[in-house]
Amino acid sequence: MIKPPAWQNYFNAELFQKAVNSQELRELIKRAEKDYVYWDKFKYYPMPKGLKPEEAWAFLKFTRLSNKEFTPVKAIDGKPFGFTITKTMFERLSKIDANTTGFLSSNFDPPTQTERNQLIISGLTEEAIASSQIEGANTSRKVAKEMLLSKRKARTRDEQMIINNYQVMQRLQEWKDLDLSAEMLLEIQKNITTNTLENEEDSGRFRTDEDGIGVYNRVTGEAVFMPPSAEMVKNELKRLINFANSDKGDEDFIHPVIKASILHFWVAYLHPFVDGNGRTSRAIFYWYLLRKNYWMFQYLSVSRVIKTSKIQYDDSFLHTEYDENDLTYFLSYKLKAIVQSINDLIAHYQQKHEKEKIIEKIVIKLGQFNERQVALLQHLNKQKDSRVDLVTHQSKYRISYETARTDLQALVDKNLLSVVKVRNKYIYIPNTAAISKLLSKA
Repeated sequence: MIKPPAWQNYFNAELFQKAVNSQELRELIKRAEKDYVYWDKFKYYPMPKGLKPEEAWAFLKFTRLSNKEFTPVKAIDGKPFGFTITKTMFERLSKIDANTTGFLSSNFDPPTQTERNQLIISGLTEEAIASSQIEGANTSRKVAKEMLLSKRKARTRDEQMIINNYQVMQRLQEWKDLDLSAEMLLEIQKNITTNTLENEEDSGRFRTDEDGIGVYNRVTGEAVFMPPSAEMVKNELKRLINFANSDKGDEDFIHPVIKASILHFWVAYLHPFVDGNGRTSRAIFYWYLLRKNYWMFQYLSVSRVIKTSKIQYDDSFLHTEYDENDLTYFLSYKLKAIVQSINDLIAHYQQKHEKEKIIEKIVIKLGQFNERQVALLQHLNKQKDSRVDLVTHQSKYRISYETARTDLQALVDKNLLSVVKVRNKYIYIPNTAAISKLLSKA
């Protein structure tokens, strides 16, 4: 990663006067601010005549510093991190607010309770899987979803990572009503890392300097980031906890999504644990927003977007650190990822809503099945080698065990499913010919 030039060496009164009189430079600055570009991209922009890239960068840095707001987050050298809210970020925050404090801004009706339950389950599972995969969990999404819905035990360390993350995401609904504390941070990390560490004693404790923890490039082995000392972590966590729990007045107002993202960065920067730092920092992000009644975040998987743009995610940390603690890089990326996760949810919801309308019509036409049963029959008709069990059906629709059993037994009674016992588990096998014949009537 190339560090930016020392802009102060190029900024002077002559450059300022030249910049003020240059419409071309003002347009260049506007373009750079739209995506809050780093030096590695900016230096290749077409420059106004007579200006070196370093000089244009100096003026860009001057304009950024003019509107900078400082945070309580401190770097290893004691200097604070700060950020600027750009027009693009304002636009993204507006979209996030419009879609996450009510329900999605779409042309479709609000979801039914069944749809809500499925969307919540989908959001929780996708976030648990993606957040674990970011940290190296090598398990396919399909296998992981089947594991979570059927509640089977993990067969590998990677599967255990996903189960742990899923359970933490569920427990955030309990923790959101509690103030953040050192004990909560330890509990989250312990839940996230249980049965996944080489040394289980590293679960549920803060690291020491003797642990020798750092962030290394997985390919080259090069140290990318060496976190603060254990003593600094101890002091900074007190300040982080106070920041998370405090509600300042209008004068010191920080938008909740910005504040949640700062907490994400702060925990990750401090790296207070031997393992589980990334997953814990992302969990704290969700905890804060659920605490602030951004309840739609239980449907979103921001980590799924992060996973697909992992290089940008990693670079946002490095750019922030390398460019004078400018947290705007990380915040700008995080808002972009959130907006993309909202767009993904809207597309998913619209697709699911259209399917639900079809299912409703089939339910009315057949007159003897509920929506869950019809959805299951449609799935089994498409995936003829599929099987279903009680726990998976129960988990998928967030219904009681007895309701799930009633759903499936009714289909057995109509000869649409047959049931066999495998060990201590009942497996329901589709009668594909009967299902196909039934659905053809609809």
